[in-house]
Amino acid sequence: MATGDQINCRQYVSYIDTQLPYFDPEIVKDIRPADGLVGYYETGSFEAQTGTEHTYDRFRSVFPNLTTVWNPVSTDGCNSACDCIENKIGWGWSRFTYKLMKQCWGTDLLCFDEIMTKTKAKEHLAFVISDILRPATSLIMTDFLLRNAFEQAETKVVVTTGLPSFTITWDAGGYVYLNTGGVDPTGILTPQILQSFVKKQYFLGAIKASEKGYDHLELHTDVDTYRNLCKDDPYLKSSYRFGEFPCDQENYYKYGLSGWVGDYYVRTDQFPWRFVKVSAGRYQRVMPYKNVATTEGIRSVYNEDYGKAIYQLSLINNRRAMRVLPFRPEAVNPNMPFAVRDYGGKWGFATHDLGADCNGKPIDNTRGNKGKFFADFQLAVKPEHPEWMVAILHKVQAPCIVIIDTCNPDPGALTQDYNSAAPVCPTIITFTPTKKASDGSYQILANTARCNDVTLTHAAVGSAATTTIDLLVTAMNGSLSQLGTWGKTADGLQLQLTAATCKNIVLPFVL
Repeated sequence: MATGDQINCRQYVSYIDTQLPYFDPEIVKDIRPADGLVGYYETGSFEAQTGTEHTYDRFRSVFPNLTTVWNPVSTDGCNSACDCIENKIGWGWSRFTYKLMKQCWGTDLLCFDEIMTKTKAKEHLAFVISDILRPATSLIMTDFLLRNAFEQAETKVVVTTGLPSFTITWDAGGYVYLNTGGVDPTGILTPQILQSFVKKQYFLGAIKASEKGYDHLELHTDVDTYRNLCKDDPYLKSSYRFGEFPCDQENYYKYGLSGWVGDYYVRTDQFPWRFVKVSAGRYQRVMPYKNVATTEGIRSVYNEDYGKAIYQLSLINNRRAMRVLPFRPEAVNPNMPFAVRDYGGKWGFATHDLGADCNGKPIDNTRGNKGKFFADFQLAVKPEHPEWMVAILHKVQAPCIVIIDTCNPDPGALTQDYNSAAPVCPTIITFTPTKKASDGSYQILANTARCNDVTLTHAAVGSAATTTIDLLVTAMNGSLSQLGTWGKTADGLQLQLTAATCKNIVLPFVL
């Protein structure tokens, strides 16, 4: 009979050398969405040598008094048709000021000699420039313009009963804590609220009207609010039109417009201003990202608190509401070669006047091997038509999560057999037992039977009284049942083993 092979898994241990950790040649980069109002408003320039604060006058429209009396024309000699009672109409103007504002940014120092020892210096610095510094310019400028729009909007309302007005003030030291003057929103933005401003915007000149209705205003809000505005609601009137632009309407998408709601085109901003409520009329701004430590340096991660914040500022905006005026420097005199910088947030690289070290000493850069990136922002925002902007403080509602269970019950744990091998034919082995010569019994000593040349641990089989095949079968099923099921052949002269677990079995009967 053939003897089966048993393989020890230890034979597969490999001693091939490996060096860990393994570094992929491809560097994976963080990807962040880009968003911005850069280029949205009309632009100009803040001329050099014109001070830091400009004053401008605005001619104001005057509406005639339409309630005055119309008098009949008379031919009476005492009331000549040549004389007329005049109704007066006047005019006026308003004076405004706006200031030049600035903000400066810079990176830590870079050492050229150290960079030369870094294996991924080119890739990493290219990522820093294209995916950190340049997007930072858009984010910084957009945030500045959006804050100016909120602050300069002549109409600021809170979404609660009566749409009361609110003011915007900030705690000293930055733009973290917003104070509204004691009013708080209690609801989300709805189509009815938006439509309530349409006539006012028309009368203020923000839009025109025709026989087909009003032109479209622009609403700047988040995606969730836009989706909620478009939901089916029994309170909404059929006159509120909703829709999305077809994918081929590039003229809309290039301006960041996603669709329309009623008389509004909707621009879905990716980073709308979100807040958490600190106390009545006081809110803390929450950013969409926060920076945490990484293997070396820092990295940005999504701020879960931003997604949980339920207060937001949205804006009815207009491209002509403000004019952005970047500062434009110019040379003063050919004998005074000042460096004319870019004040629009363009990143440059400086290798001189790098500040002081940790001991307060000027940083020596004799060898020109130190430098840093820097960018300057200096601009003014001129509010030309602030009455066309409406800041709306409201609650936001993310999609409500509804857990829907299955209609079928859980079957619970199941006994599964995924064996892909074909059925094996049953193994039947026949043995001719040998009697002990002295007493004619069938006996096998304990721990002497072998399976595939391996000695088994088992009890003794039979005794002096085991003198028949039937008694031997009973003894075999008691002591050697691990080998299979024992029986006898049809003629009753031999042992028969079915469902054998071994290919080669040795039964040493006592002779």
